[in-house]
Amino acid sequence: MLEITLEILRFCVLSVALGLFIHADRTVTYGRRGFLLIKIGFLLILFGIFMEITNKLDIPGWAMVGDVHLHIYLAKLLGQLAGSILLLAGLWFWLPSIRTMDEVRDELDRARSDLEEHFLARTRDLEQEVDRRCKAEAEGRIADERRRILFENSPVGITHGFVGGRFVERNKAYARMLGYDSPEEMAQAQALAGDTFSHMVDPADEERIVNLARTEDAVQGLTVRMRRKDGAIRWIRLDMAMARDHHGQNYYFYAFALDKTESRERAEALARSKRRLKGILHSLPVGVFVVDLKRHTLVDANPEALAMSGHTRQELVGQPCGDILCGDTDLCPWRTEDGHVEVEESFLVRKDGTRLPVLKNMVSTVVDGRESMVVSVQDISEQKRLEELRADVDRIVTHDLKAPIIGVIDGCRLLLMEEERLDGELSEMLHLIEHQAEKALRLIGLSLTLYRIEAGTYAYEPEPTDLMAVIREALGNLGGRIADRGQTVAVSLDGRPDDGRDALVVPANPLLLETMVSNLLLNAVEAAPDGGAISVRVAPGDPTVLVIANPGAVPGSLRETFFDKYATHGKQGGTGLGTYSARLAATAMGGAIALEVSDAEDRTTLRVTLPGA
Repeated sequence: MLEITLEILRFCVLSVALGLFIHADRTVTYGRRGFLLIKIGFLLILFGIFMEITNKLDIPGWAMVGDVHLHIYLAKLLGQLAGSILLLAGLWFWLPSIRTMDEVRDELDRARSDLEEHFLARTRDLEQEVDRRCKAEAEGRIADERRRILFENSPVGITHGFVGGRFVERNKAYARMLGYDSPEEMAQAQALAGDTFSHMVDPADEERIVNLARTEDAVQGLTVRMRRKDGAIRWIRLDMAMARDHHGQNYYFYAFALDKTESRERAEALARSKRRLKGILHSLPVGVFVVDLKRHTLVDANPEALAMSGHTRQELVGQPCGDILCGDTDLCPWRTEDGHVEVEESFLVRKDGTRLPVLKNMVSTVVDGRESMVVSVQDISEQKRLEELRADVDRIVTHDLKAPIIGVIDGCRLLLMEEERLDGELSEMLHLIEHQAEKALRLIGLSLTLYRIEAGTYAYEPEPTDLMAVIREALGNLGGRIADRGQTVAVSLDGRPDDGRDALVVPANPLLLETMVSNLLLNAVEAAPDGGAISVRVAPGDPTVLVIANPGAVPGSLRETFFDKYATHGKQGGTGLGTYSARLAATAMGGAIALEVSDAEDRTTLRVTLPGA
């Protein structure tokens, strides 16, 4: 009974398998012959199993044909053996098709994947192309809008159109440049005139513009004359660019217009000014040289300068400036403040090597875009000759004055030899005359000394000199003037009041020291008000310091030139030589003088320093 059950169970399983194969038959594309053999094989095996089941059920007469058992042939041979052979044959033919189907399926999957990727890529490309075209169209619209805004609102005149004038458009600046309120007004005026270029003054300019637009790719700096609405003529600069068509012909132009009338007028005015200036320079009786400050060479000279130097212009231009103007470049102060004029006496080296005394004026400026120095020179050789003549006369007169003064001194001494015959008052007067004559003689000698100091030929030989005695003597000579003005003078040495007996010996020239102290004290007495208190303080040491202070501040206009020659202010009969000679004397003795002014205290102080003992 168990065997029958197992056979029935096997029959059911194979039936289900056959059913599945039959159901899958519609999807089979490859190996259909093998698939059919498998199905037939399953049927034969099922038939064999069915025969086995009937045999085991022992159904009488079912399996017998005569004396032969048919189930053995049907079940064993036809059913199981033949079915198994057909099943194996079918599997042999069908199983390779499964691999082929897998490969085809894989190929289809790959093809589908490639197709999807290609589709996606193409879709992305199309989307990007659409985006690009949209952006390009947007940028094109923006660019067109920008060009329109720039064209309409540009401060520079712009015009564009087809070559030959078939269509020409101009912006607002172009119309305003020619006096029209708008491009439309200008276009209407030209339409009435029947000519797109009716604003051109010269018809030849119109023809020239058209020819250039047809033959050139670009035109720079073309200057033409145009007529404004009010009839005024303007000089206009045109810068043009042309566009070509597919035949290579210029068909469109774009031009920028700039009004150059004012700059042209300025250039013409500048040219006229240069011509006038050149005429003035050439007619001046003063030599004028132009020096390139960077190269220190001469770049130009007027005829008077050429005549003074003895050179031709070709010989002069390019020469080192110092060799001609100074003879030594180290002596040339070639740098001055911009626009500041420096004046000095110098000499000009002529072509033949001789030196011509000149008064030189120098001013820094810019000539033709180069940093330059304009040097004007005036011949002062005649003035120098006259100055030397005057100096000679002064020396002769000084020398000749000595004789009568010596005669006065000798006469006084002869009279004083008979002193017992003279009364006291006459004797005192003779002593005074002798003293003043000797002082005049010393002053004559001092004038020659000061001249040698100025000329730089003075040989200083100091000797021990009592500074306090010199101060007392100078105050004694000024005693009458000090008393008349009610002034007081307080003298101190090293912080102690002078008792008339103290001495302070310093190395100095007695005559120079006396002159310096006398001039400074006289200056203090004359500058101080009536009743003023003057102080004279001496501090020994190295250096020795002499301080003279008086009430009354030096005027501001005189402070910078206080020690200069001929500098004076408000003095009746003043020559301005006192402080100048005092400084000369102090400098010659190795000392110095400084001015200190206090406006708050209304006080002037002179501080003298001299070498100590």
